[in-house]
Amino acid sequence: MTTVLISGLGLIGSSLARMIRKSKPDATVLGSDPDSDTSQFMLDHQLMHHRIDFETGAVQADVIILAGPVSVITTQLATLARLNLKPGVLVTDVGSTKAAVLAAAQPLMDRHVAFLGGHPMAGSHKTGSAAGAIQLFMHASYFLVPGTATEAQLDILKGLLAPAQFHYIELSADRHDQLVSTTSHLPHVVAATLMNTAQQQLAGEPNWHAGTAGGFRDTTRISAADPTMWTAIMTSNREAILGELTAFEAQLATLRQAIESGDQAAIHAFFDQAQRARQTLN
Repeated sequence: MTTVLISGLGLIGSSLARMIRKSKPDATVLGSDPDSDTSQFMLDHQLMHHRIDFETGAVQADVIILAGPVSVITTQLATLARLNLKPGVLVTDVGSTKAAVLAAAQPLMDRHVAFLGGHPMAGSHKTGSAAGAIQLFMHASYFLVPGTATEAQLDILKGLLAPAQFHYIELSADRHDQLVSTTSHLPHVVAATLMNTAQQQLAGEPNWHAGTAGGFRDTTRISAADPTMWTAIMTSNREAILGELTAFEAQLATLRQAIESGDQAAIHAFFDQAQRARQTLN
C-alpha cells in the first residue's frame, strides 16, 4: 500500500489530495499543515487519513509532495536531507519557481534520494483547502523538471494524479523560471499594481466599486491571491521577474509616447498587435 505525504494543504495541495483519493482509494494520504482549520476540513471531508507533523510523516511516506510556498519548500528539502527516509521514496514539489528548488534539493539527491521538480499550471485566486478541486486542473499543463527520479517513479506520480489528465511537459529549471516569469509572475504583478493604483486614485470616490465592470474585475481577479505565496515567488525568481518588468515598462513607454504625441497609427498598431497575439491563445 502506498503512503503519500502532502505538505501544504491549500488550494494545490488539497486538489492533489482529491486526485489521489480518487485514483488510488487504497493509498494512505497523510497531511501536514500548520493551519488546524485547513487540516480539519481535509479530515472531515475524507480527503486525507491523518494529520501529522512533517518529519514524522516524511519517514513513513513512499511519495512526498511539497505544496507550500517556495520558501517553505526549500527549508523542507534541507530537513529531508537529514532524515532517514524510506528506500525508494520519491520527493516532488509543486512550487512556482524551480531553480531555487532544484538547488535546495541537491543535498537530498546527493544522498541518492529521488527528486522531481513539478509545477501544475492551473489554479485560482482563491485559497485554502475548501477551494481545491480536481476540475481546476483538468487537462492543464504540468511542468516536470528532471532531478533523479526514475521513469518508474514518474509513472507512479502520474498514476496518482491521473484524474486531472495533465499534459506533462519536461523542461529545465532555468527555462521554466523564464517562461513562468512572463506567463504567470508578471501578470500577477500587473494585476496587483492595477488594483493598488485604482484603490489609491479612487480613494475619495465612495461608489468606485460599483463602477467596476467586467474588464477591471477580470484583469484584477488574480490580485486576490495569497500574498505570502507571491512574496516567496517574487524573491525566488527575482532576476527573471526583473527582466520581465523591464520589458513591460518598455511597452508602457512606447504606448505613453504614442498617446502624448497623438500618434493614432502607433496607438492602433499597439492594440492591434495585442489583439492578434491574444487570438492565438484561443
